[in-house]
Amino acid sequence: MNEIRRIHRSDSEGAGRSAATGSGRRVNTTRSRKEALPPSSGGGRRPAEPPAGGKGSSGKGPKKEKKGHPILRGIFRLFATLFCLGVMAGCALVVCAVFYVVQATANDGDLLNLDSIELSQSSVVVATDPDTGQQVEYATLRSSNSHRMWVDLEQIPTYLQYAFICTEDKDFYNEPGFNLKRTVGAMINEYIVPIYSGRQGASTIEQQLIKNLTGDDSASGIEGALRKLREIYRAYTLYRNYSKETILEAYLNTISFTGTIQGVQTAALEYFNKDVSQLTLWECAAIASITNNPTNYNPRTNPENLINRRNYVLYNMWDQGIISEEVYRDAIAQPLVLAEEDVSRTTATNNSYFTDALFEEVVQDIMEKEGITEAAAQQMLYTGGFTIEATVNPKIQTQMEELMLNTDDAYFPAGWHEEEVSALSEDDIPVYNDDGTLKTTTAEDGTVTYYRNVRTQAAMVMLDYDGNVVAMVGGLGEKTQDLTLNRAYSVTRQTGSAIKPIGAYALGIEYGLVNWSTMLNNSPLYLKSDMVIRNDDYCRQHGLSGLSDEALRAYPNAWRNWPQNYGGNYGDNRDVPLWNGLARSLNTIAARVGDLVGASTIFNFAYNTLQLDTLDPVNDVGLAPMVMGSQTHGVTPMALAAAFQIFYDGQYTTPHLYTRILDRDGNIYLENNATSYQALTPQTATIMNQLLQNVLYSSVGTAAGRYPTTGNMRSFGKTGTTTDERDLWFVGGTPYYVTAVWWGYDSPYDMTRTLGSQARTRTCVEAWKALMNVVQEGYEYKEFPMADGVVQRSYCTESGLLATSGCPGTAVGYYNANDLPAACNYDHSGGVVPTQLDTTGIDTD
Repeated sequence: MNEIRRIHRSDSEGAGRSAATGSGRRVNTTRSRKEALPPSSGGGRRPAEPPAGGKGSSGKGPKKEKKGHPILRGIFRLFATLFCLGVMAGCALVVCAVFYVVQATANDGDLLNLDSIELSQSSVVVATDPDTGQQVEYATLRSSNSHRMWVDLEQIPTYLQYAFICTEDKDFYNEPGFNLKRTVGAMINEYIVPIYSGRQGASTIEQQLIKNLTGDDSASGIEGALRKLREIYRAYTLYRNYSKETILEAYLNTISFTGTIQGVQTAALEYFNKDVSQLTLWECAAIASITNNPTNYNPRTNPENLINRRNYVLYNMWDQGIISEEVYRDAIAQPLVLAEEDVSRTTATNNSYFTDALFEEVVQDIMEKEGITEAAAQQMLYTGGFTIEATVNPKIQTQMEELMLNTDDAYFPAGWHEEEVSALSEDDIPVYNDDGTLKTTTAEDGTVTYYRNVRTQAAMVMLDYDGNVVAMVGGLGEKTQDLTLNRAYSVTRQTGSAIKPIGAYALGIEYGLVNWSTMLNNSPLYLKSDMVIRNDDYCRQHGLSGLSDEALRAYPNAWRNWPQNYGGNYGDNRDVPLWNGLARSLNTIAARVGDLVGASTIFNFAYNTLQLDTLDPVNDVGLAPMVMGSQTHGVTPMALAAAFQIFYDGQYTTPHLYTRILDRDGNIYLENNATSYQALTPQTATIMNQLLQNVLYSSVGTAAGRYPTTGNMRSFGKTGTTTDERDLWFVGGTPYYVTAVWWGYDSPYDMTRTLGSQARTRTCVEAWKALMNVVQEGYEYKEFPMADGVVQRSYCTESGLLATSGCPGTAVGYYNANDLPAACNYDHSGGVVPTQLDTTGIDTD
């Protein structure tokens, strides 16, 4: 085991701080003395002055006193004066310096508060590993300016701590925040005599931390000297207020490395793909080497330079007694082995479609909480150091991403076609003429139209029955950008028949208007003669589109039968049991159920209860939008999947991508505002679940036989197709998850023109089936809940009423025990069971 020998520290970290930093100099000043007058003759009388212009009676003048040399005395006085002035100037300078420092650092209270340090810190997305049940890091949300993750000092290896101390500030534990000797030497070298060939560093770890916290880094001249003065005072303040351990932790979390990497934890992940606590000695030394010159010692571009610097750091550690010579020799012999560079860190994206959607959801919630703009909320998320507990299942997300790569168009055919655009972007695939020139057309007004090749796109999103979004992919192929178009989360499309169950059928069962075997006529709800539904093509061709309904009644051909079934037929005018009409997705049957419930009732349920709030409150309140799925804007795949939650146990939960958000101190900052409530009774949910199983398990179902087989668990589902097959859908549920799949063009386009009719190929359901067979591998067997009060009964296949002994044909259906059909009392003499109907219903074996 490698032995670590710590640098000697005083017994008490703060010892000596109160002692004087200097011995104090005593200045001796010279007192002036008056010279004594010479003794007088004549009893103390002053000698008589000679007459003006003459000599005394004796002819001699008085004896002259001896004086010093006048030049020496002048020099002495000059130096004394200069000394006094120097002292005065020095005192004034000290006073000015103190006043300057006090003023310049007056607002440092928050800036240098290491207990609540507010640094730019990347936010981290964590998720639960389905195999271990432990939280793991899933993604990092970081801006283009910096990337930092804070770690406590206890998580930072001692080797890494001393790698920095031994190289950057070997007296760290014994100095008061600054090193006087090194500072004086550096000042002399910079401003007086160039003793050293280059600038001599004198910054302690405290001083370097000050630069990291304040950005105060003026290099030279007067401003450089003033900066150094501020820095020394601030460093001493840190020393007085915080332990060396607290200072070191802040320093190691704020130092900059290459690019946007800041802090040792981020550096450990970037260069060695390790948590900082797992670094080896030589990896610690390598990280400590980079900060001296991040460009020159960049591990990826200048590995040889880094190795030399690393070995120098290791030498310092050995020289200062931190490691033994044997350990030192072994460490410098180690090669520099970097983690494979993560392309996602160096290109435009490192985020999945799920993370993109999560980012948008969290930004909106921060805006609402803080009352700030979107830009401010984004900046806060990028730099706030949040921990976001996401709902994503990383394993399922990866499985969905692999399927949606759609390699060799395995699930979703491309269907390339030309599309007109006003301008081409970098991502577009231009169309060229045969001669190699760009295909364009120019209008009479000079407007240029360009052409690009486009293919179909798809989206897929999966939720559990608590509203947790577990996986999401918003496009086909490899994702190349962050926050790109997310078709699963933010793009609305018409639903087609996929909306039938959540409106007309569910409410019809809920309100007791229909049941499993209610017989409904397979024919248009409105005939041409009823003059209810316009013939839009006729009106457009004859210039009648602008007329009111009243005026249009003068034109019999301006109206049409409605609805028609897929393929253009209007039904066979025969009665069909409800379960069969839903399994076959007959528009005629759905329209009759919707008419019983009421368009406004269906809209209110979808818009308010199921939170499909992208529906248009003006234009979508009608049977065509709410039963046939021809909405103004439509809904997103995530919203539609969430609506189908109700077919598990009747409960609806707002779809959400996170459960809570913690701030950098581990306190709860936000909890998701998902709401849960009973949208349908459990009895209706169970009956609808069984009805929707017919789509997959009945021979007449629109997705017959296309159900996942892994685990032998049952499934339900519903297909959806819009006019001209511009949008194709499938929403499917298993006892674990509900998933929505959409396929079409970004700009709605008739898919039959590029691929022929695709509705019968059931592309979406095949993709869902393939995914669920992988996802549920190894899952424990589970069944859908069967609500109390739901019973199975035999019904008459002619009347739809409860079967009696005289009924020629019977089948089994699911009913609410409190709302059973009446017993059949039909006269069946000569009656024939309709042969075109599958009367098996759900196989109950």
